[in-house]
Amino acid sequence: MKKEINKLLIWQVASGGIFLLIVSPLILSVYQYEFSDHQISFQQSLFDVYNLLLPPKDINIFLLNVTISVIGVLAGTILYQYRKTKMVKELTTSQLLNLIEKGENEKVEFKSSLRYDYRQVKINKNLEDVIVKSIAGFLNNKGGILIIGVNDYGEILGLANDYWSLKIKAKDGFEQRLMLIISNTFGKDICSKIHLTFHRIEDKEICSILIDRSKRPVYVKENNQTTFFLRTGNVTNPLSTSETVEYLESKKHLMGS
Repeated sequence: MKKEINKLLIWQVASGGIFLLIVSPLILSVYQYEFSDHQISFQQSLFDVYNLLLPPKDINIFLLNVTISVIGVLAGTILYQYRKTKMVKELTTSQLLNLIEKGENEKVEFKSSLRYDYRQVKINKNLEDVIVKSIAGFLNNKGGILIIGVNDYGEILGLANDYWSLKIKAKDGFEQRLMLIISNTFGKDICSKIHLTFHRIEDKEICSILIDRSKRPVYVKENNQTTFFLRTGNVTNPLSTSETVEYLESKKHLMGS
């Protein structure tokens, strides 16, 4: 948390400085240059603006500098948040390899496949339910990353067997199938919380799924019952009704405080 605050502060200070020292003087210089009908050179106009702004000669110029800096800080904040959001939605291959090397944890889980059973050596659509439960666990907690095509030991297995089982035998078919399952299980609105990226490693294709936290609880229906799954530590666990109520109440309390 402290590291993120420090990064944001750097962006804010840098942006405020750029607006005060570069953007604003350039804009004012262009305005003065055009307003004077080019009777003075642009370089002279720029020099005059810098001489006026730095250091400020009176309270009005000082307030102008403060306003310019605040605008720069706001711009830096917006750019930082946009950059952070964009980075979060897609992993690079090097980032993915680093995650695989570190192994599973509260925020990362590996699954060998979407529907191919390596133990029985055949297609097993029940494995899709396992994927759904894992996604639910992340949605109900703080979000996380599900990597499909990698076993529990971090071995790259790839998605070729999954592709072979689909009507569209490629990553497009895989993505369509996965998003259909998610939409049918949790609702179409949850699809916006799911971000897929395909990576080619060791001549094998795997899929990383970045899962955002859901603002509403999601449930998985099994055996005519709805079950609440939660990712805790490096496992995804079903919660009893009382545990679910207690967790949601505590979560509500934390968000409200």
